[in-house]
Amino acid sequence: MRANLLDPSGSRTTLQAAAFAAGLATVCALFMGFGVRTPETVLTFQPSMATVAPADFLRFISAAPALTLRFFAADSLFVLSYAVVFLGWYTLTGPRAPALAGLGLAAGLAAAACDALENAHFIVYASLALHGAPVPEPALPLIYLIANLKWEAAFAALLVFGLIWPRTTKADWAIAGLMLAFPLVGVLGVAAPALVPVRSLFFLIAMPLFAWYFWRAARSSP
Repeated sequence: MRANLLDPSGSRTTLQAAAFAAGLATVCALFMGFGVRTPETVLTFQPSMATVAPADFLRFISAAPALTLRFFAADSLFVLSYAVVFLGWYTLTGPRAPALAGLGLAAGLAAAACDALENAHFIVYASLALHGAPVPEPALPLIYLIANLKWEAAFAALLVFGLIWPRTTKADWAIAGLMLAFPLVGVLGVAAPALVPVRSLFFLIAMPLFAWYFWRAARSSP
């Protein structure tokens, strides 16, 4: 990464923070995917698509509230981590295209806000179930709408950052390609739900790559 692409004001600290956040997001994604023994798949455990009835939506939450809270503790940390990653992307692209980088950052933070709001519903329901309190009927389709907006905002952020990402090295081109593939596959998943699980693979592949990239960029930052 060339130092002249970076904002010299505080860029090193921001990129170091983004590198740490990307590494932390990787750990959280691995924990959610493999460290929590969910009753079925993660998509069944956290239904973000409008595919189940209210009773089925609460089935796993009511049956395993402690497990649900562990899962969403990791997911909450994941949300906080990738919000910092978006800031790292903004730091790298802002000097090249300020308006578009700002749009990408706004979309990314909107995705994080929607993600946190979606998680809050699951955390509240699981907390009630854990303490033996009556769990109200889930707020459907509101939760599905929030989840859909989360993904749409993430698609927009990745599209914008992918278009303006620096393309100096092969790593730059690989990252730009990953970014642009994410919204394409994501939007196709609306029409072909079988593609929805592919969205999660992006984070497992991309976050370790970004952790390395941010750290490398921080070392060359003024």
